[in-house]
Formats: sequence, structure tokens, C-alpha cells
Amino acid sequence: MKFLGLAMLLGLGPGIISADEPNRARTSAPVQDYAISFFSDEGYPRVRVVGASADLSDTARIELTLMQLILYSGGMDRDIETTLFAPIAILEPVPEIVHGPESVELEQADLSLSGEDWSYEHQERRVLVKRNARVVFKMPLEGLLE
Repeated sequence: MKFLGLAMLLGLGPGIISADEPNRARTSAPVQDYAISFFSDEGYPRVRVVGASADLSDTARIELTLMQLILYSGGMDRDIETTLFAPIAILEPVPEIVHGPESVELEQADLSLSGEDWSYEHQERRVLVKRNARVVFKMPLEGLLE
């Protein structure tokens, strides 16, 4: 499954599909209320990316405002595993990375993470925070430090 492919974008108006990149949608104006979802091979939600706006003028480097990235289990339960929030995010379809210079908040059932100057690498399912990282565990830590 390609996480951040843009071939699924529809309804942006005429003239946005480039002849040299037939599977990439382009527009010179920011797209408002941007949302794209990706599904498992069985048809269950896997990833959803939402932004208040998206700059699609360079499809190799899409800038989102008020980004929310939701990672689902990909199974029949449709459980949300992780949610990332960021005021500014740069989405790079290849190599499936989302990053931002400002703040990020990550929520999972067992922990919360916040910080600045961050990146999310989808292939490794890894979040890196370079500044002001703060992690809050929402589970007992008994025996963890032994």
C-alpha cells in the first residue's frame, strides 16, 4: 500500500493533471479542507490525512496547515492506533515522510508525545522529535526500569 500517493485526489478542477506526471494532481491555489484516506487490501481504513489547507503546487513536497494524521489498525475493528497533530506539516509522498519545523502532538492509547522540529517516517512507523520533546506514559511503569 502506498501511504501518501496522490493518484486518489479527485474533484480539484480541470487542468490539474500534468502530462509528464499522470498520477499526480496539481493546483496552483491552496486546496481548502484537504483530506485523503488510504485503505488496507481488505478495504479497511489504514491512514487518513486531513489539513485545513494544502499547497499542491509541488506534489513532491505538499505543505499542510492544521494537519491531522490518523493511523488505523487496518483491520475490521477500525481502531485508531495513533493520531498526530501539527500546525504546519510537509508531506513528502516519496519516501513517505511527514515533517514540520513547529510543534507536533502525538496521541496513542498508552502515551502522549509533544515537541518541535519533528518527522514521521511511515515505512519505519517512527516519530523523531528534535527539540523540546515531552513524553507522558499512560500506563503503569512497574518493572520497566528494573
